Amino acid sequence: MWWEKLKTEILDTDLYSRSGTEVGVSQGTLQLVEKDGDYLIVKTGTSDIPEVCYRASCDREVNYPKLNRLVFGHLPKNWLVGEYQAIFVGHINDEEIRRNAGSGGILSGTQFYLLEKGLVDGVITLKMREDKPYFTEPIIATTKKEVLSGAQSKYATAPLNQILAYLPGSYSSLVYTGLPPEVAAIRKLQQLKHESVKNINYVLGTFYGEAISFEAIRSFLRARGVKDLNQVKSLAYRAGEWPGYLRIELKDGRLFAVKKFYANYLIPSYITSFSLYQVDYMNELADIAVGDAWAPVYEKMGQGWSVIIARSEKGLKLLQEMNYAGVVHLEKISEKDLINMHSHGLDFKKRGSFIRIASRKKRGFIVPEYGYEPVNIPAGRVRFEKILGWLFKFFQAKITIFILEKIPTAFIGWFFVKARDIWKQRTRSTKKGGLEDLRFRVYGE
Repeated sequence: MWWEKLKTEILDTDLYSRSGTEVGVSQGTLQLVEKDGDYLIVKTGTSDIPEVCYRASCDREVNYPKLNRLVFGHLPKNWLVGEYQAIFVGHINDEEIRRNAGSGGILSGTQFYLLEKGLVDGVITLKMREDKPYFTEPIIATTKKEVLSGAQSKYATAPLNQILAYLPGSYSSLVYTGLPPEVAAIRKLQQLKHESVKNINYVLGTFYGEAISFEAIRSFLRARGVKDLNQVKSLAYRAGEWPGYLRIELKDGRLFAVKKFYANYLIPSYITSFSLYQVDYMNELADIAVGDAWAPVYEKMGQGWSVIIARSEKGLKLLQEMNYAGVVHLEKISEKDLINMHSHGLDFKKRGSFIRIASRKKRGFIVPEYGYEPVNIPAGRVRFEKILGWLFKFFQAKITIFILEKIPTAFIGWFFVKARDIWKQRTRSTKKGGLEDLRFRVYGE
């Protein structure tokens, strides 16, 4: 029964996010199989799977109102950004951690601080694999070196929650770091009082606009005449000084490095379908949520700056302790500042995803349920979403991808950045207009 529900409602649909949750709590009845950079789930025996495999999945139903009450004790005042105690811009003061991070080193720095102070004895994070350095694997880090191996964003599909199969293990206190869907699954398991998450005492999270398939890396390498992945020695999505480079080193010594914003040309062609239906952009169920501080003043300073949302009282207390100890540099900002920094991402999730969900529902497909929805999306924004959908189809066409792979990345990256700037200016009124006035209806309690 539960295998059929899981397969029909999640695994065989565009909603399946590859979080690894279903396998992690399956008690061995499910197995994760990697195929061409994608992750599929197969059943290992003839008996049914545990009910929790379906219940804990973050792809079909995440009741944000109930989970907000579980985590924070009440509903957020503003569903656009979620519950919070305070918002900051800042960075970790340890230069080694900051240099190795994707932005300001807040997540890695917080993980190490918790370890160093004995508040946790394990850090659940994601690192690049040793045997196949173009793929990721979840680990439980216990040293600074291991924490640093999990630094930086990994934009490829990564089933982090398969690590649940090894929890709680011998760990008495753990800090968990994940994307919004993965964090939602952890909170659902806490709601279900599942044994695997009983010792997760801190939950950290990153902002999350979209995921891209591993085929993007294959395409990037094909454009450089590399077809054999075994030639890859190392891969980093945010190497170097913030905002970083997509950097791939081959075993023969060749090195390919492209500015992060230039590498973003891959997104329209390889954006994953499941990320189009997820509505949590700023990791609303984490104790501390972290993203890039996209504002000219910080971008000009360089070195790496993060925007930090202390969502729970526990998260705020931890940041205050780190600040008092001189571990972190924090500058308080307003909710309006936060929205201005990330208005396009918020629009993409808080209006765009709900529009895409409504369209999917009209076509008779299974849709995710989140327990709340916006009620005043302008008609112009709905029409704009159709244009965006056509653009995705254009960039995902085989002929378009073939042509893009023939164009030098230096040019296509530069052109993409210029086109994106023009696009943002032309669509600013549509995408940003009325965003702060967006109202929501709660229906899931």
